[in-house]
Amino acid sequence: MTPRIRLLSALLSERGVLALLVASQILAFLYTLISATAFWQSLGLTSLFIHFTAFLSLAVIAIVCHAVEKRSDLVEAGILISVFVLCTVVTSTVFPYGFTLLGWIDEAKIELSLWRNIAICLCIITLFAHFLAIFTDNIRKVKALSQAELAALHARIRPHFLYNSLNTVAELTHIDPTAAEKSALALADLSRAAMSTQNIVPLESEISLCKAYLELEQWRFAERLRVEWELDNVLGDVLIPALILQPLVENAVSHGVEPNPNGADIRIHIHCSKRTLSVVIFNSYDAKLKPTHQGHGIGISNIRRRLALHYKQPIDFKTEARQYSYTVSFSLPL
Repeated sequence: MTPRIRLLSALLSERGVLALLVASQILAFLYTLISATAFWQSLGLTSLFIHFTAFLSLAVIAIVCHAVEKRSDLVEAGILISVFVLCTVVTSTVFPYGFTLLGWIDEAKIELSLWRNIAICLCIITLFAHFLAIFTDNIRKVKALSQAELAALHARIRPHFLYNSLNTVAELTHIDPTAAEKSALALADLSRAAMSTQNIVPLESEISLCKAYLELEQWRFAERLRVEWELDNVLGDVLIPALILQPLVENAVSHGVEPNPNGADIRIHIHCSKRTLSVVIFNSYDAKLKPTHQGHGIGISNIRRRLALHYKQPIDFKTEARQYSYTVSFSLPL
């Protein structure tokens, strides 16, 4: 089940705070542009007032956020508006007296500004809450789509692959019973991974899944499938999103080995540093040969979206297609 993205949590995120900061400064600029005579002095005071109100409101929301975690979006929107209006009242009451003591404004302007500030705050924060709700709704949709894509990957053991694997097992039972047993166990591992509901798995588990898949395909393609692994400093406690490596290895087999009578070379290089996990998957590839199945695009775009969503930042994910080779490389933060 996809966890609900909350309105208040979205506001407290980096993007939410940045959006509020930018909106506050734009509001200060427009307000000063319309009403002020001494532009720069008024802009400074107005910016100070609005930013103080915004960050005071954020502090209050951060305190009450966990207390309203199970409330509906409507309740959270009401809390958001109420907090900003309340903080506007506080700052509109306290700030003018401080400014008066410094001789920056006179008391006549203080009495007129409170209700005006509340009215402006109410309009702006209601509009901001509306756009924030649209943003959180879009995030929910993207997360739901990502979960659906992951479920599709889990469920996708291609029928032709399953059919070929079972045929391979059947043939091996007559030729090499020990190899038949190993191939059946490899197919069981692959099926278990397909039925798993885990979103995060150890790196070693994902590597084992790839090896089980390649072991099955090795019996099918024999010497046509040539695989080379390079594992540098692979740490056992590294966790990655499920089904990231196996679909890429499957692409390499489907587009490099399967359509080519001479087979293909596949090289898989995985390196762990203190802060980064680097993966490079290379396969020899003849662009003149038409692949038996659909191109790299869907699986790769799927993985790129899921990685960006999981790590909440763009991932350095590159593909390089040449006439006789295809390479996928990406780096993940640890």
